[in-house]
Amino acid sequence: MPVGKVAADDDSHLTRAAEAYRSETLFYQPQNRDATLSQQQWQALWRRTRENGVDTLIVQWTQYGEETFGGADGWLARALVDAERQGLGLILGLYQDPEYYDTLPDNARFSHYWYQQLAQAGDLQQQIQQQWPLSPEGWYLPAELDDWLFRDPGVRQELTRQLTSASQQLAGPLHLSMFGGGFVTPQVYSAWAEDIADSGWQVWWQDDEGARNLEPFMRQAYRDALSCRIGVVREAFARTSATESAFQASPATPRQRSNDCHPDAVFSLRYMPWAEELHQGPPGALAQ
Repeated sequence: MPVGKVAADDDSHLTRAAEAYRSETLFYQPQNRDATLSQQQWQALWRRTRENGVDTLIVQWTQYGEETFGGADGWLARALVDAERQGLGLILGLYQDPEYYDTLPDNARFSHYWYQQLAQAGDLQQQIQQQWPLSPEGWYLPAELDDWLFRDPGVRQELTRQLTSASQQLAGPLHLSMFGGGFVTPQVYSAWAEDIADSGWQVWWQDDEGARNLEPFMRQAYRDALSCRIGVVREAFARTSATESAFQASPATPRQRSNDCHPDAVFSLRYMPWAEELHQGPPGALAQ
């Protein structure tokens, strides 16, 4: 879709200094503390989001473990109804298992575990379609892919097989994201991303500018290896926690959007300069 136009009047919250934030696609990671916002605050937030060029909101998840954010009648569903009314298209995230990163290193469990995750995603998608008062434009799988958990070629092949099957059963369009730690070469990583895209998914690559898992030259090598159909998620945060500690970050200006062929998105709404309502407490991050 075309890049949204930024409001040119003096009331726009996007200043010249914040041009790097501009993207037609923006991630939003729901957290329970957001339930304190009033309907008027949500409406104002979505209006400013549209004014700052955003057309599409990728909601990272609609269920996190047992947390459903109130379901069809809860605060998240009500907030997203207002987002649609303000003209934002929604790509809704499905089920996120809080134990995902603790479970997957056990390759022996991988095939059955991923089958379960995709089955839960399908169940939640049907529930949302039947009960939530929304008209999503697509769906996002919150289980992020990285080259440490999926460094084994056989595991990557099994993942692609399951994603292909899921793409034939889930309503689309379908989206997922990847990040890297330098455990496979850029060429292997790029080929893996292509396989997933061929299986029926829009793949988004997290650019690592905030998480800083890679040295700058390696970060650029991975970026350069990606084909045009792989989207780039520009991270608008700076990691403040040590690698072995629980993830913490603070808002930061994302890398300037490149004049290239990749679909573009920014992570996340919580870090945006016009989203003061969401700036309370320690911010989350795309890769948790």
